[in-house]
Amino acid sequence: MRLGVINLTHSSRAAIKFAQAAEAAGFWGVGIGDTVPERYQDTYVTAAACFAATERVHIGPTVTNTVTRHWSVLGATARTFGELHPGRFFAGVATGDGACHSVGLTPSTWAKLEEDVAKVRSWAPDDMEVHIAASGPRGVEAAGRVATDLILGTGLDVTALRTLSARARAARTAAGITTPLRIWGFVTTYVAPDKATADAARISQRGRSVGTARFSFSSTFEDKGVPEAWQPILRKRLARYDFSNHGKGEGNTNGFLFDDYPDIQEYLINRFQLLGTADECEARLRQVATDAGLDGCWFTQSPLTPDEDPIQRVRTTGEALQSLSDFEPAQA
Repeated sequence: MRLGVINLTHSSRAAIKFAQAAEAAGFWGVGIGDTVPERYQDTYVTAAACFAATERVHIGPTVTNTVTRHWSVLGATARTFGELHPGRFFAGVATGDGACHSVGLTPSTWAKLEEDVAKVRSWAPDDMEVHIAASGPRGVEAAGRVATDLILGTGLDVTALRTLSARARAARTAAGITTPLRIWGFVTTYVAPDKATADAARISQRGRSVGTARFSFSSTFEDKGVPEAWQPILRKRLARYDFSNHGKGEGNTNGFLFDDYPDIQEYLINRFQLLGTADECEARLRQVATDAGLDGCWFTQSPLTPDEDPIQRVRTTGEALQSLSDFEPAQA
């Protein structure tokens, strides 16, 4: 099972140390965020610096889009990295939900993204992996037709993971593609030293749970296993999502959208976050991977406090979950 960790530091110098720590901890990949430009540095310049400072780990945007980054730019970038660091660059791509909205642009459609990815792949090295992040039927079907890997942004809900994976693979078969499609989970992760610290993190990271829910549920609830009675409430409240807070941890006002619906708030935290002690996190992810047939999982690790050391977080997560690197769940 592949494990990847997404860099959310706001400094390219910090990102280099992050990538080095991830490599030392045994992660397969490091994702470089490509969103909210007032808070993050340039993705590809940062990726180049991280490549130069590491030897093995795979590095790529997680995720970029073809609105703020035209497909020709991504294609040329992929070809360049393929020459300089053969086999290590991958392209994580989606429609650009938060990235586009945060700068006043409209995200791509899945049909347009599918066209763009096909164009990127015609320019890029033949062995470049394309990881498409999606959370609904149209997105996973597009991924089935043009990607090597599908990142499911539906949290750790086994029903959704199994149903959408099957849908993507059916689309792949219908397109006449015989190479397998790898399926990844995606979850915000915090390996806590004790239960009290984990409980505190559940409260402070509510905003990130809501942000992932907005991405996951914005288009449809189809195939996502969301309780029907909660769907109207979720739709109404997520429509109030404040993109000026997108990507923030502490101080993210989106975390208060469900304060008057504690059951829904708890549901979102449980679904979209992997929080607990090392043993709890490892056991839960192993069970989800087994039940859903995951080939990998991407972790985001937003800081809980302004002075927290993100490098130590990478080490801690690697130590807690590295046993899963040799784990091979059967296809769901």
